[in-house]
Amino acid sequence: MADSTLDITATTPGFSDAVTAAQKMFRLALEAMAHPGRIVETPPDLLPTNQSGLSDAMAALALTLLDFETPVWLDHALAQARGFLRFHCSAPIVATPNSSRFAFAADLAALPALDEFDLGTAEYPDRSTTLILEVADLAAGIGLNLRGPGIAETTGLLVRGPAPGFWRERQALAPHFPLGLDLFLTSGRRLAALPRTATVEA
Repeated sequence: MADSTLDITATTPGFSDAVTAAQKMFRLALEAMAHPGRIVETPPDLLPTNQSGLSDAMAALALTLLDFETPVWLDHALAQARGFLRFHCSAPIVATPNSSRFAFAADLAALPALDEFDLGTAEYPDRSTTLILEVADLAAGIGLNLRGPGIAETTGLLVRGPAPGFWRERQALAPHFPLGLDLFLTSGRRLAALPRTATVEA
């Protein structure tokens, strides 16, 4: 069930110029998705004035991608962001991962199993959950080895935060393609995307 409550006292300002900033941030998110593993840094002029508990990149993605038609699941570490998302995005907050179109998590040790999120359907694989995770560190270099569309041969991405089992779970979803989960990794102002088409070797 969606949470219909809204505590306006918990909200903080969003983008200073909502339309222009959202357009710029959307282009950055598309760039990240088109080039899996490429790190994109949120420019200072797109940073929300944000005390919602979300990181800068997380908050910018939320203000860009969410609206009243995108149910959102938040882990317990980001519970204080409920008012921020309801106020700025009109996004309904849902209690279960498989009811969400977007899911935000910062306590990766307590992340639900990936098959508990909505993987889409054969008719509508795009109606799956997009998972947005705040990680301890995100950098180009030795770490994960990525292959797939948008990558010239291979690329490396250093990600600190998810348990090793997370990448095994993600690989286990590959046989269900085109069903699956698209993923944004954020760390402060930085973000990188791993669409379901990308192969990750940990």
